[in-house]
Amino acid sequence: MRNKAVFLIIGMMVFIMACGGQQAAQEPKQQEAETAQEAETEEDAEAEATNAVDEADEAYEDDLNYVEDMVLSTDYLTITVPEEFKGKFLACIDGEGIAFYDKESHESGFGGYAFSVVVDKDKDILPGGMYTKVGELLTAQGERYNVCKGYPSDVQWDYTKSDEMPKDYEKLYNSADLFIENAKAVGDGTFMYGAGMKGEDLYQYTVSRYLDAINEGWDANKFEEENMSPEFYALVHNEGEKALEKIGFAYKDISNDGVDELLVGLIDDSGEPSVLYDVYTMVDGVPASVISGTSRDRYYALEYGGIANVKSEGAGENIVLVYELTPEDTELMHQFSLKNDSYTDEKNPWFVNYEEDDTSWEKMTEEDYDERLKLLEDRYLKLDFTPFSDIAPIDYSKVDLSKYATFTKMIDDFKKGMGYANVKLGDTDVFLVSTGTYNADEGIMGAIDASIFMYNDKGEIVYLGNVASSGTAYPLMIADGCLFTGGHHDVEKTTVKDGKLVTVEEASETFDEDGNSTYYHDKEKVQDDSDLTRLFDEYFKGETVEFSAKE
Repeated sequence: MRNKAVFLIIGMMVFIMACGGQQAAQEPKQQEAETAQEAETEEDAEAEATNAVDEADEAYEDDLNYVEDMVLSTDYLTITVPEEFKGKFLACIDGEGIAFYDKESHESGFGGYAFSVVVDKDKDILPGGMYTKVGELLTAQGERYNVCKGYPSDVQWDYTKSDEMPKDYEKLYNSADLFIENAKAVGDGTFMYGAGMKGEDLYQYTVSRYLDAINEGWDANKFEEENMSPEFYALVHNEGEKALEKIGFAYKDISNDGVDELLVGLIDDSGEPSVLYDVYTMVDGVPASVISGTSRDRYYALEYGGIANVKSEGAGENIVLVYELTPEDTELMHQFSLKNDSYTDEKNPWFVNYEEDDTSWEKMTEEDYDERLKLLEDRYLKLDFTPFSDIAPIDYSKVDLSKYATFTKMIDDFKKGMGYANVKLGDTDVFLVSTGTYNADEGIMGAIDASIFMYNDKGEIVYLGNVASSGTAYPLMIADGCLFTGGHHDVEKTTVKDGKLVTVEEASETFDEDGNSTYYHDKEKVQDDSDLTRLFDEYFKGETVEFSAKE
């Protein structure tokens, strides 16, 4: 109700301004009189709308039911309040959200709102403002929802007595994660605190594509087709395999929604801020490219969030554009731009722009320009990049496996983060080795790829081959002696038979330019998606292969 009232004010103001914009051709006196009348009308309308908000707030507050129960549940989530807060808090359940208040501050008439926890069932909460993602809830029906934490936007205690938070309020405010991390899903659902947030869990496949690009020798066009910077082609062309040591990646939440972005750039030991050439974010659970730069169009991550785009249009023109990232979207929200442009004005080349267009540049003094630029550059981040050489997978088809007496001995040569698991495929015990692991399910570390090994009759280790899914939404699964891999449009199951890795069954779909589907089963074209649907059902009914990670 409150949000509707606030949007009502905005809507009325926009409507009034739009109407006023149509009167520009009137006579001056008539225009002045009508402008004054419009101002009064606007003030009255805004006052009425403000009163509507206040009345809505009061009505909303009257409808709220505050409780002091130590166990609180919505339809999806149950939170048990730590014993130390008994008698010191109030809670309110509204839909799928639970809001927590400091009791003393609330009863004193100062709100007391400390934080809230919401299961975003209707997907109408945008993390990145007063909400951040804190985990995911998986229902018994397989539906996955974001769980978000909300914070107050203004002071919620008696500010007339103190500028600092009262101790009880501060303790409740700072204990939000303690409340949330011990929450439980209602019924047969699963709440996973921290799920869907960490870069290690989200971008494994995307990172692996850079390894593919370097190892396969992509040209510049191929890099651009894959939404990767062509700058990396030049480096690979000049450095070969050593490029793996000079290209790095880092995970950091620069959209301020609680979910990491993937930042890819060049490793520089100079101590200067890190230049970014590619940035990815998560959109609907899938990694998506936000920007791709070049040496004359480079990016920097900013302290407190956002990115700066530095462009050079020649010796006489340099532009810096500052953006915030829209959470759950690849859209960039322009904040302001600075330009040093001697082509436009050689004597006074300093400009600022708040509109991101070529017509809204405003002049500024050199002193103001330098000060503004210095404040911005101080926010450029130096990132702790992981070089791709650290995660390059071991090509076991080229490894002399005779040096390992057992599977356990192989683990000694693993790179940090690599995973391993023992499973049975068909009638054969096999050893799976993954390039990395991630939190695939509650308490289960999964993987999207695996090299597969077995012992032969002589007790020697034999490499059988490699399987891989196309992203972290599809961890390796096992069912009925078969290993399943998948993607958005394909699924495959494999097993071991007579000492060889064999494909048992596979199905996929492709789309033409008009969006028409073509379906395949075991590489043969078929009439419909029944085989694909059946195999996906088998996939999701399987068990996630649980991996252990090399520390």
